[in-house]
Amino acid sequence: MKIEHHLRDVCSSFLGFQLFPERDEVWASYSGSSDLYVWNSKDLSSTPQKINLQDCSEITCMIRVKNQLWVGSSGRLQGKSKGKIYVVSAERKSVDKELVGHADAVKALCSAEDRYVLSGSGKEEGKIAIWKAG
Repeated sequence: MKIEHHLRDVCSSFLGFQLFPERDEVWASYSGSSDLYVWNSKDLSSTPQKINLQDCSEITCMIRVKNQLWVGSSGRLQGKSKGKIYVVSAERKSVDKELVGHADAVKALCSAEDRYVLSGSGKEEGKIAIWKAG
């Protein structure tokens, strides 16, 4: 994979990857970043497409559910912590939904038979939320 020169200092390590083999794509995020990057898996030396998540301080986790990428994040709203989930369409490469259900960072995402997504928050809140996928 090609890491652009201007990203080398900022993006020292990957947070995670998700594969969309039917689309020939690799999706990734870097630790401390609020951006998703999409590479063509047949040409990993190409420059990736960048998707910025508005009002996101940092991506904390992500999971593929059907033809979507669910992205957990941490952020601040009026000086207070908040956790938000971005549901990103793999086809359009845009945010379909922004879900707010945690007062703390979203630390974990789990899919239940591609019908539901469970999200877990950080230790300040310590709660689990259940979302309907689709």
